[in-house]
Amino acid sequence: MERKVEKSNIMVRLDRNDFPAYFRQTLDYVFLDVVEVEPGERADGYLKLVPEAWYFPMHFPGNPVLPGVFQMECLQQTGGLILNTMEGRREERLYFCACQDVRIHRKAVPGDCLHSEVSLLRFRRGIAKFQGTLYVNDAVSCQMQFALADPDEVSVL
Repeated sequence: MERKVEKSNIMVRLDRNDFPAYFRQTLDYVFLDVVEVEPGERADGYLKLVPEAWYFPMHFPGNPVLPGVFQMECLQQTGGLILNTMEGRREERLYFCACQDVRIHRKAVPGDCLHSEVSLLRFRRGIAKFQGTLYVNDAVSCQMQFALADPDEVSVL
């Protein structure tokens, strides 16, 4: 059964002050500063990488690089907001359950600006499929299709 997603044509702008109402994880693990969302449709997220971020001293000492899986996480979090800004879905648990065609084209370092573009392709039986592209300083850095599952709607999780 495919979930009917109402097209609202409303843009929602969220920043770090709003995120606790939409994310269950702590803000330290949110890889977004600001997100502009069309609920149930698409979203654009933005993050400025600061040298003080907790992961840079460990990855890698003397040569800080944002881990590629964190680029993927940025896309997933942007996708999660497409769902959790829909009517009646605030702070729903969403689990990353699939990815395909992942390509990481370049690294991201302190001072870089990330821009995530994510579109919802479909939402059926509690599983949402997305297409996402992450840009580092306006150059394509990461691309993938991925799926997030709502464990309250999917019995296998």
